[in-house]
Amino acid sequence: MPLLLALMLAQAQAPASPAKDVTLAIASVDARGGATAEQAAEMNEALTAQLVSDGRMRIVERQQIAKVMKEQALSQSGLMSDEAQVKLAQLLGARWIAVAALQGSGRSLLLSLRAMDSSTAQIAFAETLKVGSGEQIDAGSRQLARKMEEKLLGKGAPGTASNEVVGDFDVGQVKDAAKGLARSLGMRFPRIVGRVVDALPNGTLSCSFGNAQPFAGQFFEVTGRDEVTEQEVMKGYFLLGAVSRTGCSGKVKTERGQNINAGDSLNSVALKINLESLEPGAGAQPELARLLADETRSALDAQPQFQVANDPQLTVIGRVSGPRGNRSVELQVVDKKGNVVQKVDLPGAF
Repeated sequence: MPLLLALMLAQAQAPASPAKDVTLAIASVDARGGATAEQAAEMNEALTAQLVSDGRMRIVERQQIAKVMKEQALSQSGLMSDEAQVKLAQLLGARWIAVAALQGSGRSLLLSLRAMDSSTAQIAFAETLKVGSGEQIDAGSRQLARKMEEKLLGKGAPGTASNEVVGDFDVGQVKDAAKGLARSLGMRFPRIVGRVVDALPNGTLSCSFGNAQPFAGQFFEVTGRDEVTEQEVMKGYFLLGAVSRTGCSGKVKTERGQNINAGDSLNSVALKINLESLEPGAGAQPELARLLADETRSALDAQPQFQVANDPQLTVIGRVSGPRGNRSVELQVVDKKGNVVQKVDLPGAF
């Protein structure tokens, strides 16, 4: 019993040696597309700083990585094969080895991070994050570092990792908010059907849409029964010119060989729309406004009733305001003459 107790005390007093299975090496951060070497260096610094400050992983020093890579004649461009990455990790005594990249994408930047497990030669983590500008490289890189840690080591103790925030907003939540804005606009511009009341020889139609609310400048396909085949066919295109409580009228372009008659259907076509920009209001960053505008534009293009175009029938303008968790988005939809067709006010938690 005394011998066993002594051994237990000796083990308890022995200093803990760092475990190999929590060691990570960042082999390279590569600049691609419109990204610069300075931006890649900033990403490298932010990744390392976040991992070191969290203290959950041992990070191999860059000098040691560079020394081993030089000795082994390994590429430092970030284009190493998986086998070369695993070899480098094993030489460094690291469980994981990470490579990162920064790529320009218009006004935005794509940050990517990938980690290999040297013990299994399998990809242990891979993710890409879009940020709205160069000012968000630091915050975006730190976010990726936290996500990698959580994937490799599991969730840390409370307070060791923060929410996925870039600047003062969450990129994923901004994307969700943009989809919500697009859906809300889509609900206000549903596909509608009307009918021809009268067709005049000069190419003018009078029409009716019941309780639907079309707007001047909206296009429609004219469909009806062919006089010869008795089949439903497309007879032409109708441009709505004027709408009032008593009816509507506009011009029609008739397909060759077709006659447009009273009772033919008017079916709305996809609306050409665009969102040029959103203004940042009080409490909102310019980067947030730009990202929300970009994501909303993409989300609008995915709605079946819209087609994002450079020569739009409708233009969306607006503002995003408020602090994180209590945002407000105010949108106005205007036609080519500057008339306000719709207004949208939505809260947001992003």
